[in-house]
Amino acid sequence: MEEAQSSAERPGRRDVIMAAAVTVLAERGPRGFTHRAVDAAAGLGAGAVNYHAPSRARLLSLALEEVFRRDLETAARHFAIETWTHENVVSALVGFVTDMTSDANRDRIVARHHLRGEARTNDELRDAFDRQQAGFVQLVRAGFETAGGTTSEVTAELFRLAVDGLMNRQTLYGSTPLTDDQILEIAHLIVPR
Repeated sequence: MEEAQSSAERPGRRDVIMAAAVTVLAERGPRGFTHRAVDAAAGLGAGAVNYHAPSRARLLSLALEEVFRRDLETAARHFAIETWTHENVVSALVGFVTDMTSDANRDRIVARHHLRGEARTNDELRDAFDRQQAGFVQLVRAGFETAGGTTSEVTAELFRLAVDGLMNRQTLYGSTPLTDDQILEIAHLIVPR
């Protein structure tokens, strides 16, 4: 008989709801993003989600929190670069984009796309996006500065936009994703020297 998972290993109800919210948003879009749909996706009884997210706005915030948390974990794996050289950053960028757009992670890109749309009319979501994007820009600037280079905020913002565009291109646009060689070529163009 297998040992039961310890409470530290078992995801909490809030974590299950957050993951289900991302899945529902990615699969059904904003129109299908309901408490009932998240209850079902989380395997919970009707109304269970209301405790953690009594409003649609709060449920959207939980989905965004989950997207950002998982994105940060992925970014930390790829951009924990000891030496920020052009080649190391190109390699990290290609790995990050490939990982983020894999079958296991692409729902986050789709959910983020829908959340950005919602952020146009939701100040809390818009502020969260602004903070997250500014944090990534500062990470890029700090990385290149530790390597002895100077990267302006505009150059770092262009890098962020390019990364975001690559992920969107691989998951949302075009009938055929870019090949690994094409992603590598683009990475060489956008990584500052």
